[in-house]
Amino acid sequence: MRTAPPVPAGFGFPLGVVLGAAGTALAVAVGAKEAPVVSLVAMVVVVDATAMVTAARAAVATAAVCWALHSGFVLGEHAELTFTAESGRAAAVLALCVLTASGFASLLRSVRAPRREAR
Repeated sequence: MRTAPPVPAGFGFPLGVVLGAAGTALAVAVGAKEAPVVSLVAMVVVVDATAMVTAARAAVATAAVCWALHSGFVLGEHAELTFTAESGRAAAVLALCVLTASGFASLLRSVRAPRREAR
């Protein structure tokens, strides 16, 4: 049996967008333009955190927004999306993160459901 995530998708996606925007702003403030991996790590944290507390569809949408923020504000200039090899690698990293974190969260929820029913 599966249990619902703690944060419904309707609230999880906006939460992910706000966290992604904050993460991008913080990463740019600490110098992510010179070292884009800083921004990518921040986006991975946001995507993983969102995937753990909300539905998979909200986490996938958050990953897409985080990629756009990373591509537009860190790799590109003035929010213009860049389609380079580095941008493609960032998209692949975020896609793998959302898949693994969503799968792990789903597994945890399904394992915890029988324990709650046994009480």
